[in-house]
Amino acid sequence: MKLESLVEDFFAAGRAASASRDRHELHQFRIAAKRLRYTIELMHPAGGATWLDRLRTVQKQLGDMNDALIAEEFLRSLPSRSPAARKLPAKLRAEAQVHIAAFQRTWQRRFGPRAERAWLRWSRNADE
Repeated sequence: MKLESLVEDFFAAGRAASASRDRHELHQFRIAAKRLRYTIELMHPAGGATWLDRLRTVQKQLGDMNDALIAEEFLRSLPSRSPAARKLPAKLRAEAQVHIAAFQRTWQRRFGPRAERAWLRWSRNADE
């Protein structure tokens, strides 16, 4: 697969994910970001430093969201919880929402139409 195609797929998925609060869609986008990041690291390590930093940021934000939601589910599944522990799932859910909002801000600031054009130009040159 060409790098340009991965970049196109990444931006299409990112636009949808940035407007979503669905954890599964956001997690799938995190995987797409990881796939693109690993491809750049393997094929074009010197030329993609700025892009890699941005991909790492997105991965971290969505990874933190996923971790909070997994922990929330786990805590809710426990049969007996102390009064203090009963508050934790709601706190984790709120934390996940903070990470989603951070991702959405990052997407708007770092992955807009201008950035997409730059990524595509770079990927076309890298594919040559």
